[in-house]
Amino acid sequence: MKDRFFYPLLALVITGILYLAIQPGIRHGNLSPEDIASEGYILSGLDLQSLTAAPGTEVSFIDGQNKLPLLAVLLSNNPREFVGKSAGVFGTLGPNYEIGFGGHDIEITITARAGRYKPLSEFDVGYFTVGVGDSRWQRFTLSANFEDYSFIFKPNPPEGKPGNDFVGIWPGDAGKSETMELKSIKIQVLQ
Repeated sequence: MKDRFFYPLLALVITGILYLAIQPGIRHGNLSPEDIASEGYILSGLDLQSLTAAPGTEVSFIDGQNKLPLLAVLLSNNPREFVGKSAGVFGTLGPNYEIGFGGHDIEITITARAGRYKPLSEFDVGYFTVGVGDSRWQRFTLSANFEDYSFIFKPNPPEGKPGNDFVGIWPGDAGKSETMELKSIKIQVLQ
C-alpha cells in the first residue's frame, strides 16, 4: 500500500480506537445528578475494561466474542491482611455520582459466578466514598451459575467539593488466586 493511502488510513483507525476507548467515560461523566438518580450506574460489556485492580488483586477478561458478553475474571494473589486497606478490584464513579447517590438509599448489585478455573467460593463487595462514609464489606457465596448479589447502602451527601466514589470487589481473603467471573456492576437509587 502506498504511503499516501496508508498514513491517512492509519490515522483514521487510531482516531476510531481512541473514540471507542473514551466512550464509557464520556457517557458516565456527563450525566446530571437527576439523570444519575433515575438511570443509576451500570458497568458491563466492554466497559468492564475500565476496572482497576489494586495491589493484591488481578483482573483479566474473557469471552466477548460470538454473542458472548465480555466477562471480567477477578482474583486475589495475596492475603488481604497483608495488603492493607484497599478497594480490591474497583470501578470508579465520578463526582457527579457522589452528588447523585449521596443521601439516597442505593442498591448495589453484582452479577457474578464462581470462575471456571480454580473457582472462588466467597467474595466481598463494598461502596467507598472519599471522606463521607463507606459501606462495610458485604460477603457473598458464589454459585456455579450467574446470580445477582445485592446490598443496600445510603452514602452521605458530599461535604464541600465532591470527589470520586468507588464500588469494590475483593475476590477471596486468602489470596489463593481462586477466580470469579463478573458480568456486571449495577447501582440503582431506591425510590
